[in-house]
Amino acid sequence: MFRKDIKLLQAAILFLSMAFITSCNNNDADDNTPQGEPVDVQEEFSIVTLNVDGLPNTIKILGTVQITINEDGPGQELTPQISRYLADHSYDFIAVQENFDFNEQLSSALKSDYNQDSWYCGIDVSKMVNARFPCDGINGFWKKDIDAKCSDSVSWTTAYGKFNHAWDDIVTKGFRRYDVKLKEGSELVIYNMHMDAGDDADEFAGNDGPDRRARMVQWRQLRDYILKHLDKRPVIVVGDLNTWYARDSVKTQFIDYIAQTGRATVSDVWIEMERGGVYPDIVDGIVTRDPGSKDCSRNGEVLDKIIYLNPKNGGKLTPVNVNIDETGYVRSDDSMPLGDHFPLSATFIVNSTVYR
Repeated sequence: MFRKDIKLLQAAILFLSMAFITSCNNNDADDNTPQGEPVDVQEEFSIVTLNVDGLPNTIKILGTVQITINEDGPGQELTPQISRYLADHSYDFIAVQENFDFNEQLSSALKSDYNQDSWYCGIDVSKMVNARFPCDGINGFWKKDIDAKCSDSVSWTTAYGKFNHAWDDIVTKGFRRYDVKLKEGSELVIYNMHMDAGDDADEFAGNDGPDRRARMVQWRQLRDYILKHLDKRPVIVVGDLNTWYARDSVKTQFIDYIAQTGRATVSDVWIEMERGGVYPDIVDGIVTRDPGSKDCSRNGEVLDKIIYLNPKNGGKLTPVNVNIDETGYVRSDDSMPLGDHFPLSATFIVNSTVYR
């Protein structure tokens, strides 16, 4: 009888163990399954991208020699006006570039209503490593009723120009990725970046080839990263992209490439709403400034972009409006922009399915 009881006990223990394992596996599966009932929601979302021209006006070399590097920048005097402008316009998400040296002034009017991701810049020659400042100048601000985080910060694998060609390789340029959840539960991903620049003088002299090649490497790096991480959330790509469609092959190498995967549709808001979806043709030669433009627009486009992706069978972004503010964001003395560029903004309707 004792041996029989032992065998019965062993069988019972085995049965209970298998039941426990099955229960745990079912719980694991449930963790990956949306909880609650699916609800379709529609939310409005606004975003602005802005190069705030945050390089200091002067820097000191060897602690004593002072040199001028950004004489016309907004500096400590005008950066608080940029902050007030952004606060007054109440964008849901603010993507800035070149926030190098005046973060306190830039955030001064935003602190009560916005959160900000990490800032670790400051153009200090003593901190240079291999003749490069270890900061990207990229930041995001978002309304406090929005749940957002900077989930990745990526440096470009290629840059050009250490002490020439716009000095791109003297800072650690790249992009930051933000995971964003809106008030009603809609989710999206934002990429904010600063790409290699080029000087007009180099372009006019036909010497901008290295800048353009570096920039296209960056576009392909960004494209591959987006595709690797693409899920059901729509994506917004913003920043000072230093790119003319009329000069760089972004249409084929980025927009068409992603669309041809069948995983998402891709569109530039400005091109879609202001040019009827027609991208400028590649120009063989110099792309001249549009007549009367304050911000060096060429062929109806500017260097800043707002591009959006709608993943297949996922959330959807629908643009409502787009704007380049050439009248409200100006200096009182000459009507030129407060910072490096005029702000480019857009408003979207975000359609998503959430579970409640």
